Amino acid sequence: MKTILASLLLLLIAWSAHGAGFVVDHTNTDLSQIPDEWITKAKSDLHIIYKHTSHGSQIISGMDGLKAFPDFGGTYAWSDTYAGDAASLSLDDRPFDSPYPDLSQGDIDADGNGIDDWADWTKDLLENPDFINVNVILWSWCDIAGHDIARYLESMEWLISQFGEGGTAARAAAHPVQFVFITGHANGGGENDSSDAQNRIIREHCRTHNRILFDFADMENYDPDNNYFLDKRVTDALYYDKYGDHDANWASEYLARHPGSELYRITKGDGSYGGIGYCAHSDGPDNDAHLNCTLKGRAAWHLFARLAGWNPDTDNSDVYPDTGETSTGTTGGHVVLSPVTSLLLK
Repeated sequence: MKTILASLLLLLIAWSAHGAGFVVDHTNTDLSQIPDEWITKAKSDLHIIYKHTSHGSQIISGMDGLKAFPDFGGTYAWSDTYAGDAASLSLDDRPFDSPYPDLSQGDIDADGNGIDDWADWTKDLLENPDFINVNVILWSWCDIAGHDIARYLESMEWLISQFGEGGTAARAAAHPVQFVFITGHANGGGENDSSDAQNRIIREHCRTHNRILFDFADMENYDPDNNYFLDKRVTDALYYDKYGDHDANWASEYLARHPGSELYRITKGDGSYGGIGYCAHSDGPDNDAHLNCTLKGRAAWHLFARLAGWNPDTDNSDVYPDTGETSTGTTGGHVVLSPVTSLLLK
């Protein structure tokens, strides 16, 4: 009886963890919040395809910095493959990969089926048996201005309906895929400009439909001290209006306030570690805006841990991912064990 109950409970936990949406934004850049076991779980379980161009490479540059930072050892190791092992995160990095390098250039409906061509390409990839182990798809924008956001959202929902949990595609039963929505970088015009207006539509869709969102733009709108800059016309290089036209840079100001901090050392270097060597579109004064990449790389690991099943909202840091057992009555999804259930499982 106890074995049957335990099996049913674990099935419920797994279903709950994979069905829920969440947002990763500027409040999710502190690596110390992520329990080590969920970093390990992400490495062992996730097999990611990431399509992007230069702005999207900011995530990769940040991840490279974390991988190389001596204080972390091999904690944030990743490999450029979709078929790696548990020693490092499997992420097939595809910058400028033809025929559709990113969402902006894939915003085409050549066959008139109402679905973006980048999504048709993704469908073909996921139907290829060589990619059966791929379980996360992430595409990023270049400039989001002027693009068909309604069709982007429809294309994402089309893919989810086929390959997501409970999808109609044959592979979905045993090999479902998680799809990550994303916002576009700041364009420097402030609130409701050509970027922000588009991003607001994406955020509302994800909120309404309980989807997974990596809020790329939000990480430019706020500094790590939670100061807000979108109303000051922040740019993708973190410049903003202080006294004049984009005359200040919030990354420089933040680093000046926090010399020697972990964020400072990852971004600027420390001893033999040289810092973030490249951060597309974010050189800024004395390369201080490379902080942009540091923060997005840290947020990416929040995303990966969440995709692997971590849910900070249920305080599941004492869950053992390999077994589903818990010492605190919390779970890897949205299920909390009641006292009665806990007694039944003893």
